[in-house]
Amino acid sequence: MSIVKNLSGIQKVAIILSTLDADTAANVIKEFDDEQIAAISGEMTNFDRIDKELVETVLNDLSKELKLNKKAVKYDNNSFKKLLVKAVGSQKSEEILTSVEEGTLFPVPFYPLKGASEEELLRILVGEHPQTIALVLSYVDSQRAAKVLVQFPAELQADIIMRIATMEPPPVKLLYQVNEVVASKVKSDDRRQKTPARKKFKLASEIIGGMEGPADKNVVDLISHKNPELADEIKKLLFTFEDVIYVQDDAFRKVLTEVDNGVIALALKTANEESAKKFFSNMSKRVGDAVREEQELLGPRLLSEVEAAQQQIVEAIKRLEAKGESVVKKKGAKGSVEKFV
Repeated sequence: MSIVKNLSGIQKVAIILSTLDADTAANVIKEFDDEQIAAISGEMTNFDRIDKELVETVLNDLSKELKLNKKAVKYDNNSFKKLLVKAVGSQKSEEILTSVEEGTLFPVPFYPLKGASEEELLRILVGEHPQTIALVLSYVDSQRAAKVLVQFPAELQADIIMRIATMEPPPVKLLYQVNEVVASKVKSDDRRQKTPARKKFKLASEIIGGMEGPADKNVVDLISHKNPELADEIKKLLFTFEDVIYVQDDAFRKVLTEVDNGVIALALKTANEESAKKFFSNMSKRVGDAVREEQELLGPRLLSEVEAAQQQIVEAIKRLEAKGESVVKKKGAKGSVEKFV
């Protein structure tokens, strides 16, 4: 049965314990240390109904002889709580169950990644040791793992695949340590991604950007007096990296001389074709070749790093504009660009 091959030792123990009476299971579970009991608890509290065939296969796999019910095994979480109290005492059992409920232990390794997209997985894994990446990807479905893997340099791809192919089942302690690291990165990523107000700021900035004459500046000035923080958020979106295509070429060439080639290469990592063309068409062949070389050397980078590089270029444009130079072509109400006469 293929599913058994993917079960950890802890999961197999949890399945077997679920078939035993409370006294026997309590005596067995006493033989484990606190960390193992916690891991088993995480698995058992996740059970609802265990198929008889799965139980039989696990028992055969472990060469155990236990008497099975004719029907599928039913499991009650309340029964397990009583078993845990009997085995380790009420205080220790309460600590274990609380840690499971609060999510500091996960019933399934890397459970926080269950609904993560390929982009989210990549952000979480970038910068991690190849062995950690291999371990995490071995718990992800193969299609998603493949899409994440191709984002890494070829040499690292080969290293990760070799590690997956030769990996021994990791110790429970290591598995849960890596799980905690991944969980913390998921939470951090969630906090960074959850910016519902940003859509409202963007809409406000687009409306202001479509105003004619000095009206846009007047509105922002009025907002600044009433709510400086809100005004700052709107100002950030009035001109974004995607708007570099509206910068006049002569001004843009001045901007590029102020920014390091490495920053430009990083900023272009997520740029669309039109934006990239804007950059290279305003560079000399020598500088363009240097930037392309920098791009080839870039491995996977955090999205926040790319955005920071893009913001450096935006700030350089704003500095030039602050000097009184004509920099940006005015965008019309529907995104059209007004021509200079």
